[in-house]
Amino acid sequence: MRIWARVAACTASAAAVISGLGVSTTTAHAAAGSHPPAAAAAPARPLDNEPAPSCSDNNNTVPCWEYQTWYWTYDNCNKAGTNAVNADRGKFDNHVCVLTGNGVGVGLWLHKLHD
Repeated sequence: MRIWARVAACTASAAAVISGLGVSTTTAHAAAGSHPPAAAAAPARPLDNEPAPSCSDNNNTVPCWEYQTWYWTYDNCNKAGTNAVNADRGKFDNHVCVLTGNGVGVGLWLHKLHD
């Protein structure tokens, strides 16, 4: 008999938690719709579009932007970009990190001055 009482108590508790989450989510969605999002809350990103001209699109005519690889975060991309530019200043002078086309990662582009 004690087991059934515990099962009933657990079921009631779980139902209360689940229904509470539904109310919170609904309230949060309603509140989000009534106020515009704060501009300061958005993560800082250098670019939303790929830089141009791309080295692969202009027959590698310098100066151009050369795609390197992608990273999970802007922070990792910026660190790698800074390191790549500092490692070969004769070839590259700048870098940018751009959200990939599928929105999953961040692409690293280096500004190429010389081959």
